[in-house]
Amino acid sequence: MWQDVAAIIEQHNSFLITTHINPEGDAVGSEAGLALFLQNLGKKTVIVNSSPTPANCLFLPLAGFIKIYPEDYTPDLLEGADAIFIVDVNSWHHVGPFGDVIRASAKPRVCIDHHQCPEEGFADVTVSDTKAAAAGLLIFDLINDMGGEITPDIAEALYTAISTDTGSFRFSNTDARVFRAAAELCAKGAKPFSVFKKVNAKRWGAVRLIGAALSTLEKTADGKIAWIHVTREMFEEAGAGYEDSDGLLELVRPVRGVEICIIFKEDSEGGVKVSMRSNGAVDACAIARLHGGGGHRLAAGMTVEGPIQKAVARTIAECAEVVRKTKF
Repeated sequence: MWQDVAAIIEQHNSFLITTHINPEGDAVGSEAGLALFLQNLGKKTVIVNSSPTPANCLFLPLAGFIKIYPEDYTPDLLEGADAIFIVDVNSWHHVGPFGDVIRASAKPRVCIDHHQCPEEGFADVTVSDTKAAAAGLLIFDLINDMGGEITPDIAEALYTAISTDTGSFRFSNTDARVFRAAAELCAKGAKPFSVFKKVNAKRWGAVRLIGAALSTLEKTADGKIAWIHVTREMFEEAGAGYEDSDGLLELVRPVRGVEICIIFKEDSEGGVKVSMRSNGAVDACAIARLHGGGGHRLAAGMTVEGPIQKAVARTIAECAEVVRKTKF
């Protein structure tokens, strides 16, 4: 599984690492864990992302050194790399603007990801494991497969990645493989309570946003579909940033009778980011793929054209049609 990736690492000396737009704990933790591993092998690394690092991930090792495209980017960052690693994403659309720069380069590309439906031609070498709960779990496997050392910093980064994408080990993707990895990472220096506090710390604006978002809660299809929305004005009035909306769906998902819940978020460019969570029967990824999105059966996302009212009406109609055809 890892021999082609290992060959790329062994044959090259410098690497550029990137991930998807609006990264979270799995994306940043995977990048940091991979970069630290490569550095321990004597390799040079640089991390460049299309979006800023969220506040709750700034504690991670190397987070302060992540370059943001285009603000911090200079062509020598890519020119100085022998190869490119793309983690926790498998399509150009979701890499963001920096993806156009990478795509135009002739540098070999390696994709390490766990989402469904990888884009054809996205990378020269791809490790895609949709059964893995997190990209961080795959970086953990890579390090072990190559006989690498898991230092305390790597352990913290990968534990953060895995715990984030499993909802602190609450989601349905939490399995024995996850717990085995988490146990080893704890033995190597990860501190669960410390990571939990840092990842889940909320700013005042984030708490105010909760009330504003939940006040928009609506339902249809006998309560099987529930949704909320957040406009740019709501972000501004709450004093919240885009990343402060992370986790809002998990407040709606447990409502009795809800089969799929959705959050619509206006972005700064007039588009609408749509995130969906399913409670099992409905395939959220199938809906996301209608608009070029992706993810997993239980958690998926896409970006659609605004205005937000139009985005909500169209998406809810599509969800209602899927729910109508679904056997519960």
